[in-house]
Amino acid sequence: MIIISFGMLKSASTLAYQMTEQILRQAGRAPCILGLPLRPALSVTNYFDNIDMALIRRIEAAAQGRDIVIKTHQLPAPDVLEQVEHGAIRATVSYRDPREIALSMVDHGARSRRWSIPEFSECKTASDCLASIDDQVETLRSWCRIGGVERIAYNDICFDMRSVITRLANRLGVAVMPAQVESVFANKMMVGQFNKGVKDRFHEMSARESTIFLDRYAHFYDEFMPRPSPSSQSFIPRAGSSQLRQILIGGWRLWHNRGKLLAPYARR
Repeated sequence: MIIISFGMLKSASTLAYQMTEQILRQAGRAPCILGLPLRPALSVTNYFDNIDMALIRRIEAAAQGRDIVIKTHQLPAPDVLEQVEHGAIRATVSYRDPREIALSMVDHGARSRRWSIPEFSECKTASDCLASIDDQVETLRSWCRIGGVERIAYNDICFDMRSVITRLANRLGVAVMPAQVESVFANKMMVGQFNKGVKDRFHEMSARESTIFLDRYAHFYDEFMPRPSPSSQSFIPRAGSSQLRQILIGGWRLWHNRGKLLAPYARR
């Protein structure tokens, strides 16, 4: 069995790929990990940009009957998509709010510039990420026009892992104990390319930038997640900031002591 694991950039695509492989292992079907000549000798993922049936045939020969998971950020050739639609190849896609993708790309860009490497180094602001995200959104939509593709949201992968494991196992037609698969990833060091893993990170984006993304990708929000109301788009500091804690604590104290504070005025 061949499974293609597509993911938008920064959509927990590596974790989705690893979970798929781990499900197969737990089911007693150890997946094939490619090496030379198809992948570098020390490669930890079966990643390919360009996937066509010629490559699939070479992968099948290398796998020698074993299951194999292929990771990609791209759309395969039409002949491969036809095999997916007919069920000969299984496929999953992971996606994420474009605003959060941009924030994660900016993080990655800062690390790349610090270490003088080119990957994402051009991403200094959220606006710098728009062209790349344009392509990722359209690639996702093209994938999802194909029947039989399992869609998985970033929040589900990271924060409802057990239900995703169940869905993936059903898609692959294998039986596993979801809790056992989940336990493998309890240590974040086991997750490849792990960044922050923050839920609803879009709150870090300014209201102005958020509106730009909501308008630009309106079709994405309509298709893949509820479009947030305008009132929810104002900037909200992260809950871990000391400034926010002080504001919340101060507000609670005012409310808790409101009787004492108003008592002198009530007696007048």
